[in-house]
Amino acid sequence: PVSSSLYGSRFLTGRLGGSITHRCFYTPTPANKHERKYWCKMAASGVCYTIISSSSHALSEYRGRVALGDAPQDGTFTVTMAGLRSSDAGTYRCGIGSTNDGLYVSLNLTVLPDATMARPTQLIRGELHGSVTVLCPSGDTQGDKKRFWCKVGRSSCALIASSDGYVDRRHQGRILITPQESSGAFRVLINALKKEDSGLYLCGTQGLRGQDSPQEVVLQVATASTIPRRPKFFSGTVGGSLSFQCHHDPKGTYEKKYVCRWEGGSCPVLLDDEGFVLESYKGRIQISSSDPERGTYAVVLRQLREEDAGWYWCGASSGHAELTAPLKLLIHKG
Repeated sequence: PVSSSLYGSRFLTGRLGGSITHRCFYTPTPANKHERKYWCKMAASGVCYTIISSSSHALSEYRGRVALGDAPQDGTFTVTMAGLRSSDAGTYRCGIGSTNDGLYVSLNLTVLPDATMARPTQLIRGELHGSVTVLCPSGDTQGDKKRFWCKVGRSSCALIASSDGYVDRRHQGRILITPQESSGAFRVLINALKKEDSGLYLCGTQGLRGQDSPQEVVLQVATASTIPRRPKFFSGTVGGSLSFQCHHDPKGTYEKKYVCRWEGGSCPVLLDDEGFVLESYKGRIQISSSDPERGTYAVVLRQLREEDAGWYWCGASSGHAELTAPLKLLIHKG
């Protein structure tokens, strides 16, 4: 039986005479890998007529201008339609199954005389309890627009985090939108990944005149994880001290390992393994021991204060990617 989830873009725009390429992402279970993949177009009668599938040739009027390619090892299949006509506009389904009513995603194709090409959808894979780094290209190099990350639902995109400090309740302590680089690009860091984080997202910038063309991102969280569930809560007493362990991949190479204080969607670094300590924490925080072979280092925070309570991240930088994990400190009065 076909199982689990299927993701793909909900809207496509193509240029008259041009072509579109649409990617459908599915969970690469053995059943899904071998099942029929299809691309069909909805008729007014409510029937979805197969245009092409992995088990049949293209419908005669589309022959020579439509192709379907399946990459089961990646959990994706791609449909390309060329020589677009205005009559190609309409509602399509990309799906998996022996009929056209099984597992599918519906999308609308608009065909315009002069359309700009959208960026291809990014596929990001993460592991349960692990972390991911999403690179969001942006046309905005001024840096004065709001950066956002939202999850696409049936009718709208639910805001999860934005650069003005908003973070939705379910993502407290586990998402961060970085400042923009000179190119206008920024990154979204998400950790403590859950199965329900899988889905289709948009990231981009939003000015007074609305959104610039956002980047579509499909996040797939693999449930077979090598990352153990680690303690997230640590408690201490005012005036006392507490210690916690940070973990990273012992086989990985990292330019920097650090601890930062997460608050309202930003995370200023408190200390790193190159000797930096934030001025207001000098004499109170240090890396007490490090075991690179096991991929761990211990951090001690002394002279605890009530205001130390809250979220912290352990981080390790590797190129554009950040390996991060959250923890929360609970501080009791003596």
